Amino acid sequence: MATLGVVAVVLGLVMILVEAHAPTAGVLTGLAALLIGAGVAMLFVAGGVGDVVAIPVAVGIAGVGLAGAAVLGRTMLTARRMPVRGGTRGLVGHEATVRSWAGDRGQVHADGGLWHARIEFGYPQSPAPSAGESVVVESVRGLTLGVRRREQWELP
Repeated sequence: MATLGVVAVVLGLVMILVEAHAPTAGVLTGLAALLIGAGVAMLFVAGGVGDVVAIPVAVGIAGVGLAGAAVLGRTMLTARRMPVRGGTRGLVGHEATVRSWAGDRGQVHADGGLWHARIEFGYPQSPAPSAGESVVVESVRGLTLGVRRREQWELP
């Protein structure tokens, strides 16, 4: 019984480590909490302590673990719905300043970096953007930003 209890506790700890590297929204952590609680109960019973002590301790450990798993799962699901704030996808909607432009391509300065840019839309029948003009990033494809002219209501 003691060997089975140790195996259950170790398997529960391994499941928590797996959860850290392959997030499952707290599912593995919840199962691990139940497994660790059962393993602790088996260890108490195998050690000669009666069920009067083993069951409340096991239920307490499993309860705390399940509560942690619930908080972890809720936080993870909330984070998945949040908009991207960093990386190249985080540039969409940001303002960029034109540095140079020739034809339908040019260079813009956005978020501290110099990027290649091309006209996404917003320049029909009008001159290309000039140096210093403010544009809005509409898309990111590789290292090239798709930009458009700022609308009148977007101007400061």
